[in-house]
Amino acid sequence: MASTDLYPSVQFLHDAAKRRLPKFSYDYVDGGTGLEVGMKRNRAALDAITLTPRYVTDWEPLNIEVELFGKKFSRPFGIAPMGLAGLQWPRAELAFARAGKTANIPTCLSTSCTVNIEEFGEIAGDNGWFQLYPPVDQEMNDDLLKRAANSGLGPLVVTVDVPDRGWRPRDMYNGLSLPPRITIASLYQAAIRPRWSWATMLAGIPHFKTLGKYSPDKSFRGMADFSREQLGKPISVERLKRIREKWQGDLIIKGVMHASDAEDAIKIGYDGIWVSNHGGRQLDACLSPVEVLPEIVSTVTDKGIVMVDSGFSTGVDIVRGLALGAKFVFCGRAFMWGVSVLGNQGPCHVADLLTNEVKTTLTQIGCPNLSNLNSSWIGNHKKSLSSS
Repeated sequence: MASTDLYPSVQFLHDAAKRRLPKFSYDYVDGGTGLEVGMKRNRAALDAITLTPRYVTDWEPLNIEVELFGKKFSRPFGIAPMGLAGLQWPRAELAFARAGKTANIPTCLSTSCTVNIEEFGEIAGDNGWFQLYPPVDQEMNDDLLKRAANSGLGPLVVTVDVPDRGWRPRDMYNGLSLPPRITIASLYQAAIRPRWSWATMLAGIPHFKTLGKYSPDKSFRGMADFSREQLGKPISVERLKRIREKWQGDLIIKGVMHASDAEDAIKIGYDGIWVSNHGGRQLDACLSPVEVLPEIVSTVTDKGIVMVDSGFSTGVDIVRGLALGAKFVFCGRAFMWGVSVLGNQGPCHVADLLTNEVKTTLTQIGCPNLSNLNSSWIGNHKKSLSSS
């Protein structure tokens, strides 16, 4: 394994992943929907947020701990759910679970995972959260909730921002599907990436293991078709209410981009609001989460916990999100690049990178205690974005 000293930031890992992964695998993570305007806007909106340091201070001891839903986490960020993670590295979700446990941060498992929820739970415990794409079949929905609870996982995260499959030209051009479509191009891409090919060959073709239990056809093709039939549909208010009635623990709604949606979810009884545009992978004409975050925070106030993701890839980004009012930040692609380049050790390295960057940023702005961070450390980011 390459020395982690070669990768002093997520950007270095991102660059290395492009050299180590087959094109179809790299594009699956790196790409967005449509012309990828929304994904680029996520980055531009974060870059436009400036932080104003204050150096005349009493300099409290450095503290980046955060309490969420009654549990104390050591760092103010977690690992976002990512479907089909096994396409980047075999059983990647278990590497995420181990890193989350080691760093004491939450790790969210996607319904579209390539491991069983039970084996993920054995490693992650209540540091593990389960992201539910509510399936069409109600009995399957209820059984997934039962499996998540029996696996000892923490909060349930209900994702609502995939009412239809995203239009992702890169994946369409590459012929990405499950099971993988074997073409001359894909064979060539795999052949020139022997490390990835050898690891994938030993582990077997990734497939949706947690969902596979319910598919009447256990072939790779059958399970993939079944997943497409069950997931990626609009989620009605009645479905959201029913999930609230069925789930006894803390409940989070993910994919909120409007203050009225946040307000309605709180009224239904949801405990957390996860602001997200799915990393720019669903609606290309969407605002970035940080542009709508302050209004949502103001609407929710102390009635729920507000979290955010989409485009956060550095410790500076994390501090930006927290200063805007989010209680917690989730990172997805950053951890995927880590596991793609460094295998099972990659997610731990990314967690350490982001931790050091968060600590350094807080020290640089004169706010070593995370609980003191607020919007007073931020410049006029809306003006900066509009002029960029």
